[in-house]
Amino acid sequence: MKNKLTYLLTTIAFLAISSVAMAQDGKSPYAGTSHNYSVTPDADATNKTYLWSVSGGGTINGAADGTSVTIDWGTTLGTYTVTFTEKDESTSCSTIRELEVEVISNTFYLNMFSDASACHDSTGLILASGASGPTTLYFTVNLNKDNAWSIDTWEYDFSVSVDGSDYSLSSVKVDDGAELGTGGSYSDISVTGTESTSEIAVVIDGPVTAGTNVTVTISNGEAIKGVVVTPDNGSGDKTQILTLNPLPNTTDITTD
Repeated sequence: MKNKLTYLLTTIAFLAISSVAMAQDGKSPYAGTSHNYSVTPDADATNKTYLWSVSGGGTINGAADGTSVTIDWGTTLGTYTVTFTEKDESTSCSTIRELEVEVISNTFYLNMFSDASACHDSTGLILASGASGPTTLYFTVNLNKDNAWSIDTWEYDFSVSVDGSDYSLSSVKVDDGAELGTGGSYSDISVTGTESTSEIAVVIDGPVTAGTNVTVTISNGEAIKGVVVTPDNGSGDKTQILTLNPLPNTTDITTD
């Protein structure tokens, strides 16, 4: 009895692991994703016609009368049926194939670190009165997803804004890569799927005794596995604000 119970528990555990590992494919698509479905038809294509349909939960993207089809799954979770019919128009005989598909909850989203504050990079240095200079603020984007789901890359867009006129945007880099320019808006940032964070370094330039807020906002998060693109599910805080604190505005030393 003990051996049977052990076997049963092991089997249940294996099935549970397997179901998680199989998540996010064409049979268990995340809400909001698109997947391809195909068949190999009869070798004799004479007088044959083909037709795809879906019982609900998604829409066919493009033609439905070929041997493959793309289905855009919506946000309504549930179990639906994909149907393919091959008909011989000369005899009116047909073959039907069906695939049960369960649209599951999307686990993927990106979010920013919490708001924080920092001193100017020149803190603790001997400076001339009224000094100006650059300082770097670091923002972090977090990847959140089901651990059992592997992806090739993840992408996002972001924008940078600097409050007030004392400071100007001097440089923007992601993950110590190439300079991205000072336009303030950046698109299609790509990060390898094995990385769980992405760092945005923003350099601003201005007087050391003036403070400012710098805001980074992310958008359009996508996780990519092969040809399958999974959109951000909308969870998480997409904005991080770092406050640059001014250095004390101390005068030069005077003497009598």
